[in-house]
Amino acid sequence: MATYTPVELARELGYTNEHRPGLIVREYLRKQYPEHPKYQRWLLDEAQAADVRANVPRKH
Repeated sequence: MATYTPVELARELGYTNEHRPGLIVREYLRKQYPEHPKYQRWLLDEAQAADVRANVPRKH
């Protein structure tokens, strides 16, 4: 089973020059999955990654 990090997904969506890599994805994840323990690493499964891809806008 593949897992994804917020940094990987942010790069895939075109966010390559962020001051804090993956922040755009983590902000979305915090709103969508409030039960995730604070300060714990995000490792996303296929369904969560698909949710991010569908709801975080691509950067042009």
